Amino acid sequence: MHYQDLTSADAVADLVKQACTIEGERVISVKDGKKLQEEVIYQLQFCVSVNDLPEVKQVAIFWINQIAAALKITTGSNAEFYNEKSRGQHEFFTVPAVNSRMMTFHTVRAAVRAARSLQLPHVIFELALSECGYTGQQKDEYAAMVKAAYISLGLSDVTVYLQADHYQLDPKKFSADPVAEVEKIRKAIVKAIENGVYNIDIDTSKFETANPQKSDQENQKENARLTAELLAFIRSYEAKHQLPCVVSVGGEVGEVGGGNTKFPQVNAYLELLAEELKNLKMSKVKGLNKVSINVGSAHGGVLGLDGKPLNSVPLDFQAHHDVFMKASDPLNKGQHVLSVQHGASTLPEHYFPLFPAMHVAEIHLATGFQNIVWDVLEKEDNQLYQKMKKIILEKFADKVAKYKTEALGLAKERKRVTEFVKRDLLLSPAVEAVEKALEQEFMKIFYSLYNIFLSKSGEVQSGDRVD
Repeated sequence: MHYQDLTSADAVADLVKQACTIEGERVISVKDGKKLQEEVIYQLQFCVSVNDLPEVKQVAIFWINQIAAALKITTGSNAEFYNEKSRGQHEFFTVPAVNSRMMTFHTVRAAVRAARSLQLPHVIFELALSECGYTGQQKDEYAAMVKAAYISLGLSDVTVYLQADHYQLDPKKFSADPVAEVEKIRKAIVKAIENGVYNIDIDTSKFETANPQKSDQENQKENARLTAELLAFIRSYEAKHQLPCVVSVGGEVGEVGGGNTKFPQVNAYLELLAEELKNLKMSKVKGLNKVSINVGSAHGGVLGLDGKPLNSVPLDFQAHHDVFMKASDPLNKGQHVLSVQHGASTLPEHYFPLFPAMHVAEIHLATGFQNIVWDVLEKEDNQLYQKMKKIILEKFADKVAKYKTEALGLAKERKRVTEFVKRDLLLSPAVEAVEKALEQEFMKIFYSLYNIFLSKSGEVQSGDRVD
């Protein structure tokens, strides 16, 4: 693909007119689907990702959204799907939530092809609030890039599920100025919703305590209080602005990388959440759809000193099963509580079928796919690979130095390189190889999260599935 750096809003509009019929500032129809899929949308996503002119970037985002609307590619909420799952439907399927830190357009293309090939019932594309910064992708850009990927595959009349992952309050900043810190997250939530992100994961787990001398209610009190405050804000915003759907909201008990979560802690958190909402006069609002728990994984993977993922990671799978079977939510009486697994993409392959078997609702996948990009580049575009490695060692030397070995530091901190090499990545001769490798890995993981437990005989019989 030969990309051009467009220099004006008119140039972007002229590009769109090559494949679409435009009236004023609306795309009425697509007149040349092949040209749109193979040329125009590629140029538009390039403008969105790396154009240096803010006006051109914003206009490209606008036209991608216009094309998506004309093709009936909309964004939606996970709420109803998870409501059904909490009532026992979609059994033995763990929804993959993909954090695309690098080459978002190509990563989403690979994931969607794999998901559609395997007839996956649901897939989510997400970005954590912290990732927006170090990957150089704000929510408007990210949403447009995901839609562009769907457009490039010739899809129409589909719903895209975008998620705001880890919208997290910082304890230090909160201690210094609680009003400002909460307001920062509120503004981030509004920005996400304004860009069609109707799935928000609130993370105030850093405010829980783990004092063995205190009860679960005492340890979870501040976590639940802050979750309730942000949940109340989302529900109020939802009602005031008459959103097209109910926003799916997640909470978190047990910070990932900390102590493992047990179901009584989840129960205490959910009971307190209901009480806090009642105090806010919001007792009748829709509660949480899911709760992230920690079972022994880590963001960025559990790695050895050589920076490689370990072949064995002691995960407490039983904790997920217990949450599903034993936890209860006063705001969703009679329904299962759904749990979420973070830090999973670098786990051993044979672990993945255990997540649907243990009724895990959702699994977050990021680092493993980021690593695939690095691995392919090392072989196919070593010059870019070396450039990326040098950036990490020079710009983030202080962070790398905190780890026991340089290899481990590089592996943990390589996520920070994207914002510096977005253009290089899109222009790399290894793009096709990267997309192919990503799709192969998505196929393996998605199969384990769903297809492996499908009935093999057309009817569910004894021995066909987990029970």
